[in-house]
Amino acid sequence: MQGDLDIIKSGLIDRIESVCERLLPDGKPEGGLWVAWNPVELDQKPGRLPALKVRIRGGDLGAWRCYRSGAKGDVLKLVEYVERTDIKGALAWGRDFLGIRAMSPAERQSLRKAEVVRRQERDHKAERSRLFKLQTADQLFFAKPSEKETGPAYCPQGTFPFGANTAAELHAKAYFRGRGVDLDAIAGLNRLSFRFSPATEWWKGARYETAQGRRWKAERGPLFPAMHCAMRNRMGIVTACHVTFFDPVRPVKAPVTPAKLMWGEALGAVIEISMGPNAVPFWMADRDGLVSDPTVVGEGIETSASFSEPVPEARVWACGSLAGVGSAPIDLDCVEWVLFARDNNAGNPQAQKQFETALAGLERHGKTVVVEASHVGDDFNDLAQGEE
Repeated sequence: MQGDLDIIKSGLIDRIESVCERLLPDGKPEGGLWVAWNPVELDQKPGRLPALKVRIRGGDLGAWRCYRSGAKGDVLKLVEYVERTDIKGALAWGRDFLGIRAMSPAERQSLRKAEVVRRQERDHKAERSRLFKLQTADQLFFAKPSEKETGPAYCPQGTFPFGANTAAELHAKAYFRGRGVDLDAIAGLNRLSFRFSPATEWWKGARYETAQGRRWKAERGPLFPAMHCAMRNRMGIVTACHVTFFDPVRPVKAPVTPAKLMWGEALGAVIEISMGPNAVPFWMADRDGLVSDPTVVGEGIETSASFSEPVPEARVWACGSLAGVGSAPIDLDCVEWVLFARDNNAGNPQAQKQFETALAGLERHGKTVVVEASHVGDDFNDLAQGEE
């Protein structure tokens, strides 16, 4: 059975959801991922959420990561990991799963040819999915009233710009004031980064059904007031939309987990909260005569926004994740040097590893990078609130 690694890997990818059902039977599909507890780490404990996620639709099918342990790889590595074997054992498992062991050489060759065609089809489908997400991320940010979904979410009344003083905007501002941040007091606030929705579907709560190779939304998720934030790439194009969902009555996060979702392509894009003394968006800051500014980068909007009012001389960007921090476009001429406002994840080895990767991503541009972590709570927003 030599030389069949390619057809085994391709065959497992082609049947990735069935592979997950076999290897991770306690999991379930959520969006384009199969989400499960880690059977190796036995990490199912009260108060935790499953952290092992396998890509089953869109993107790199079969790619997986456990966000608790840091383990990751492709579909064959998943078999190795869960079955506690090596590549030889994973290939043997794949042969049995796919029925290759009983095939004749001619049948295996025919399978190989068919898998080449299917791989091309998967690549084409993945590219269409990527383009759809990029297009609908912009549409979700600038959502117009509609009875149909905008990308993943139902947003019946659309979104409204900063300054329209809608009830949704006032609700969001009250939330930030409760977190120690007054958006109206930020001198260089980039208003183009924020829009507000009276009702946006928390699409992670939607129920989907699949039949005859088709998958559709059978029931929408709950609606909440929300803040839509534009994640823009270095040219100012909205490639992802970051949505924060609020409780409909009190100015706190919505009673769902997670209360923040992103749609689109977030890596390489940032939410510019404040523009510094130049008061020019970063994608327009290549004009003659503009000087570069110190730039604060952080993961969350609240953490990053905590710097905007007390440090008006700096641009402030929220990147959505540690991976997003590491891919932020700090090589732009408008960035003089960087303050990395890291979350306080002491005692979390996986978060420490992700932080080190993000820091390396920033430092590769050759600019000065200074790291600061709050000595109070989880992040600088906790410090701003005086939490002990």
